[in-house]
Amino acid sequence: MFSSLRARIVVASVAIVAFALCASTIIGYVVTRSSNLDNLNVNLSATAADNGSGVRDWVASKRRMIESLTDVATSADPVPTFRQIVAAGGFLNVYAGYPDKSWKFSDADGVPADYDPTARPWYRQAAEAGHTVVTTPYVDARTSRVVVTVAVPVLRDGQLKAVVSGDVTMDDVVANVKSIHPTPGSFAMLVDGTGHLVAHPDASLVGKPLADLSPDLANVPLATLDDASRPFVARIGGRDEWLRAQPIGGTDWRLVVAFDEQEATAATRSLLVTFAIVFVVIVLLASVIVVAITRTAFRRLSQVRDAMTAIGSGSGDLTQRLPADGRDEVADIARSFNAFVGKLHDVMREVRDAAESVRSAADEIAAGNVDLSSRTESAAASLEQTAASMEQITATVGQSASAAQQADERAGAAQQIASHGGEVVSKVVATMEKIEGASSRIGDIIGVIDGIAFQTNILALNAAVEAARAGEQGRGFAVVAQEVRSLAQRSAQAAREVKTLVETTVERVGEGAAQVRAAGATMDEIVGNVANVTTIISEIRHASGEQTRGIQEVNRAVTQLDEMVQQNAALVEQSTAAAAALQSQAKMLTATVGRFRVA
Repeated sequence: MFSSLRARIVVASVAIVAFALCASTIIGYVVTRSSNLDNLNVNLSATAADNGSGVRDWVASKRRMIESLTDVATSADPVPTFRQIVAAGGFLNVYAGYPDKSWKFSDADGVPADYDPTARPWYRQAAEAGHTVVTTPYVDARTSRVVVTVAVPVLRDGQLKAVVSGDVTMDDVVANVKSIHPTPGSFAMLVDGTGHLVAHPDASLVGKPLADLSPDLANVPLATLDDASRPFVARIGGRDEWLRAQPIGGTDWRLVVAFDEQEATAATRSLLVTFAIVFVVIVLLASVIVVAITRTAFRRLSQVRDAMTAIGSGSGDLTQRLPADGRDEVADIARSFNAFVGKLHDVMREVRDAAESVRSAADEIAAGNVDLSSRTESAAASLEQTAASMEQITATVGQSASAAQQADERAGAAQQIASHGGEVVSKVVATMEKIEGASSRIGDIIGVIDGIAFQTNILALNAAVEAARAGEQGRGFAVVAQEVRSLAQRSAQAAREVKTLVETTVERVGEGAAQVRAAGATMDEIVGNVANVTTIISEIRHASGEQTRGIQEVNRAVTQLDEMVQQNAALVEQSTAAAAALQSQAKMLTATVGRFRVA
C-alpha cells in the first residue's frame, strides 16, 4: 500500500496534519475543560454563597426579633409583646424562662404546670453561651415541621435574669433550599454542625446523617466541603455530584450545593465532540488537498520514471526530452534528466561510430591476413624448391669430392693418362660451370626469400598499426603481428646469411673453374709437374670438403627458414582467428548500440 513515494508523502502529510490537529484539540480541550471547571467551581461557590446569604439573613432577622425582647422579658407582663413578635416574625411561640423556674409563653396551651424551663436545652445553651444561640433544627412532634429555636440570655450586671426564646418553623428556608437547582439534576441541602440533614428535596432524609445520603460522605469533616479551590465529589443517587458548602453565619449550619457532574461537563463534552468533528473534516479536507497537489507533481515524476524505464530496458529513445517548465524540484529533475540523456545520446553516438571503425579495421585486418596467408604458402613452396636444389647441390659437391679423391689416388698414374687428362679437365670445367650456374640460382632463390621476408615484415607492421587503431579489442592481434614481424626479421637475417654463404661458394666455384681452365691450358705443364698437380688436386679435394660443409650449412639454414615459414603460417592462422573474433565483437557492439535511438 505504501510502496509508492506519493502514497508515503500523502500518508505522512495527513499524519502530520492529524497529529497537529490532535495535539491542538487535546490542548484546547484540556485548557477549555480546566477553564470550564474553574468557572463551574466559581459558579458553584457563588450559588452556595448567594443562597447561603439568604439563609443567613433569615436567621439574622429571627435573632434580631428575639433579641429585641430582652428589655421586655423582665417586665411585669411581656406576653402581649411576645404575641406581637409571633405575629410579625412568623414564630410558633415566643416564651421566656427565669432562674426561679417560672416561665411565660405567648401561647401556653399544652404547657404542663411543672414545666421547668431551666432544664430545657435552649435555656442551658443560651445561659452557658452568654449570647444568642440558635439550636439545632428538629422536627416538631405535633406538626412534623422542621423547627428551630432562637434563645437570648437576658443579663443584668452580669447576672442572668431570664432567657427569651422563640420557636420558628423553617418552612421558608426549606422551600428556599429545595428551590435551588443550578441545573435540572442539581440540588441543595442544609446540614447542621453534627452532619445531619436539616433540609433536603427528599423529606425522608431530613434529620439523617450525610452517610445515609452517600457512603462517600462518611467520616468526612464538614470543613472539607468548604474548600473553594475545588469541589468535593461524591456518589449520590447513582450520579457523581460536585459538593460545595457555604457556612451560615451565626449558626453551625452549612448550605451544601450539589452540582451534577454530567450536566456540569456537558458543554465540555459537546466541545470535545465538536473538536472531533472538526478534526475529521479537516483531516479529510487535508487528504483531498494533498492528493490533488501530489497528483500534479507526481504526474511529471511518472514521466521521468517512464522515460528512465524505457532507456533501462535497452529500447529507449535517447532523442526524447521531458518538459522542464517551472522552478520546483520536479522541473529540476526533468532538466537534469534531459542533460543526462543528452550526454548519453552523444556517448552512444560516439560508441556507434567507434564500433563501425573497429568493424572496418577488423575487415581490413582479415583481408590482410588472407593475403599474408597466401604469400606465406608461396614462400613455403619456394623453400621446398630451394631444399630440393640444395639436395642436388649436395649430391654434386659429393661427386666433386669423390672425383677429387680419385684424382688424388690416381695422381701417380697421371702421366700414363695425360692424354685422357684433357677430357677429365673438360668434364671438370663443365661440372664447375654447372656448380656456378646452380650457385647463381641459389642466389636468386635467396633474393626471392629475402623479398618475401621484407613483404612479411611490411604486412606485420601494417597489422600492428591496425591493431593499435582497434584499441583494447586489438591488443591480442597486436601481439600476433609483433611475433610475425619478429619471425620475418629472423627470416631476412637467415636469408642474408645464406646469400653470403652462396656468394662465397660462387666465388670459390669461380676460382675452381679458373684453376681448371688454367689446368687445361697448362695440361702440358701438369704432365710435367705431376707433383704440383697432386698438390693442386689435394687442394681441390680440400675445397670440395669446404664446399660440402658450406652447402650443409645452407641446407640447415633453408630448413630453419622452412620451419620459420611454417610458424609464420600458424601465426597467420591465429591472427586470422583473432581478426574474426574482433569482427564478431565489433558486430555485437554495433548491434548493442543500435538498440538505442540516437538520431
